[in-house]
Amino acid sequence: MYKKRILWLGFLALVFLHLQAIADTPLKRSDPTPTPSPKSVIKGKVVEKDSNTPMEYANISIYNSADSSLVSGGITNPQGEFTLEKLNSGTYYVEANFIGFNKTRINNIRIGTDRKEINLGVIYLEASRQQITGIEVVAEKARVEYKVDKKVINVSQDINAAGGTAVDVLENTPSVQVDIEGNVTLRGSSSFTVFIDGRPTALSGSDALQQIPASALENIEIITNPSAKYDPDGMAGIINLVMKKNVLSGFDGIVNASASSNESRSMDLTLNHKNKKRQLTFGFDTDNRLFNSDQESTRETFYDDRTEYMTSNGERNFNRHGFKFKGGLDLYLTDKTTLGFVANAGKYGFDSSTDINNIYQTIYNGQTTGDNRYTVELEESDRNRKFVDASVNFLHKYNAEGTHKLEGMFYFRNRTGDDLEFQSEVQANENFVRGSIYDLQVRTTEGEESQDYRAKLDYTKPLGETGKLEAGYQSRIRRETEDYLFENFDTDIQEWINNPDFTSSMDFKRDIHAIYSTYSNKIGRFEAMGGLRGEYTNREIKHTGTNMNYKLDRFDWFPSLHTSYEIFINTQLMASYSRRIDRPGGRDLDPFPSYLNQYTIRIGNPDLKPEYTNSFDLSVMQRFGKSFISLDGFYRETSNVISRISELGDDGILYQTSANVSQDKSTGAELMLNLDLTKWLLLNTSLSVYNYKLQGEVLGEYIDKESTNFDGRMNATVKFSSTARMQLMGMYRGPSVSAQGDQKGSFYSNISYRQEFMNRKLTATVSVQDILGTASWKGNSNGTSFNSTYNFKHEPRVIQLALSFKINNYKMDNGRSGSDDTNEIEFDQGGF
Repeated sequence: MYKKRILWLGFLALVFLHLQAIADTPLKRSDPTPTPSPKSVIKGKVVEKDSNTPMEYANISIYNSADSSLVSGGITNPQGEFTLEKLNSGTYYVEANFIGFNKTRINNIRIGTDRKEINLGVIYLEASRQQITGIEVVAEKARVEYKVDKKVINVSQDINAAGGTAVDVLENTPSVQVDIEGNVTLRGSSSFTVFIDGRPTALSGSDALQQIPASALENIEIITNPSAKYDPDGMAGIINLVMKKNVLSGFDGIVNASASSNESRSMDLTLNHKNKKRQLTFGFDTDNRLFNSDQESTRETFYDDRTEYMTSNGERNFNRHGFKFKGGLDLYLTDKTTLGFVANAGKYGFDSSTDINNIYQTIYNGQTTGDNRYTVELEESDRNRKFVDASVNFLHKYNAEGTHKLEGMFYFRNRTGDDLEFQSEVQANENFVRGSIYDLQVRTTEGEESQDYRAKLDYTKPLGETGKLEAGYQSRIRRETEDYLFENFDTDIQEWINNPDFTSSMDFKRDIHAIYSTYSNKIGRFEAMGGLRGEYTNREIKHTGTNMNYKLDRFDWFPSLHTSYEIFINTQLMASYSRRIDRPGGRDLDPFPSYLNQYTIRIGNPDLKPEYTNSFDLSVMQRFGKSFISLDGFYRETSNVISRISELGDDGILYQTSANVSQDKSTGAELMLNLDLTKWLLLNTSLSVYNYKLQGEVLGEYIDKESTNFDGRMNATVKFSSTARMQLMGMYRGPSVSAQGDQKGSFYSNISYRQEFMNRKLTATVSVQDILGTASWKGNSNGTSFNSTYNFKHEPRVIQLALSFKINNYKMDNGRSGSDDTNEIEFDQGGF
């Protein structure tokens, strides 16, 4: 284990040394610039004008006023701050710039022998909006922005996701994998937390991502190693969905609609109005997305004297549908105090229908009986959820910069749901013409209701010139009830009869209370942030079927550490560590048998322990112009790994449960390139390689599995003009192993074309998904007495048309000086 870890760290060190060798050499000074003095310093802070938020990675350059020669430069840290050192006496001007924003220039900065440090204060950058012959041109952001603690995916730059959901954006995102069913994993793990604007959602995991329209998103933040300030839930980290907002005064809105050749459709509307006293937001979205797939599977069951085979093939149609109303109000009570309200209400559902042909065959001692049995298996399910959630947010700034502040939030969510499912299997002939004799007719009804409460208070205070202290308290309370009714159809009396063997109800209660604190500071080019979080968990499960209560009282510590070092201008090295937890849900803990089909029964395990993960990241990034290259190395070690285990019973039924059977380790690296090659071609590509090792005990047998997994993706954008472009995306996901099987690799590709009309107010996008028809999901599962395989394949070459119309009436301050959209400011040695 340690040898492999050393090899990986050695590999990263070699890459780092290589990047160091090719990094920018020190800037040459022109003759008028004297030799620098080690004590002369210029510092300041860059803030986005419209939102008043600090801007990380803004470019800072200092020029000699005499001949405009470049003297020095750098980039801002996560707090938007910068420091330019080793400057000699003289007169300079400083330029602050960022892609997509107008440049700001501060003139007449004089450094004398009696003044070795000058603080420029807050420098504001304004979004670039140029009027050219009546057309508004907004400078573009890169599709992927790389920051110290996260990756930011700018959704507007992903044409392939137009008309889709957050999942469609993520399937073309580094560190993320998406399977054929739309389930998302982050660095190979499905254990992650989803936030919307930093708040919890009415849904969880992949369900949340599949319900949020991409057109309503501003960007997606991928946080693989969150600090102690964030919830520690989710081994792989946090996916935060940042919704679109109006950042300028006035009224604006956007309407989006899409339709596909497989009869999927969606529509959403967002309206905003903002002035100096308030900001009001209203929205509505609805969607009906269809997924048609073919599936094949086999199952072998081994007995002492015979082997039974089942071969199945057919089709499954899956439908996600729903609607949501959303609203928000921000009240600017004073220049330093804001009160906000957010509410959502809606309904969503999942419907599916399955039509499968089965062939049963038995072989005794290597000889087939010749008596094959044929059946047709039918399944229909209708799952519906209603939800309402609301939150109140409070922000008070103790200073003008907003670095000293107090934030509070209270959140409430109520969700109810009803699931109705029919299963039947009817005997048929060898051509699968159905008869009248049923081997199976069952009906299940499940009702659930849950309430979630969350309250938190966060305090931030700057300490000294570059230090910052953060501390807070958080409570999370969950109450959930589930009722499950299982019925068999009695053909004699033609009625549904309750089966008490699978009918039950459960009450689930969990309270989590947490405190945290983080401290960060910067010394020269080195910056560090350390934190510690403590959480107390109280959990209780009551089940009518077992008449037993299962309780848990536990306290856990979650440390975190983030460091950053600027090696050269535009070259940065980052390292981080955090401890994570993945708590089992109510379904995994429910000890009562749950009927899946006549061959499979699922039983929960109330003794499951949480999974704990120690996660280490090491990253290096080199910027050159509008492009960058980054390399991430990571090591993740998880104990108490929860695996789904299948065991064949004496009755021939496969019993599934969950258990803490093993520990796993993932060691790997991720290379990402964002290349702005020419004015008409942009290339974004990434390659991930990691070694996955799984060790433990399954049903009394020791397992030791290992695989080298890799996946790669490429996104090429061709710009035909300022209003027309094409995007081609390809993604490959390599094979992997699990506790009782493995998964095969898969490849798929999409192509899209976008055209803008009416002075960019109307946008039309045409896309074709899985153009080569190669997307599939294959694998197998095996044990001592069984072996099974599966292969799912979605409908290929689905054509989609997406339309987007912008409603804009911004009240903008167009007062500028400087003919090149540069805001020029005179520095009077005491401020602006």
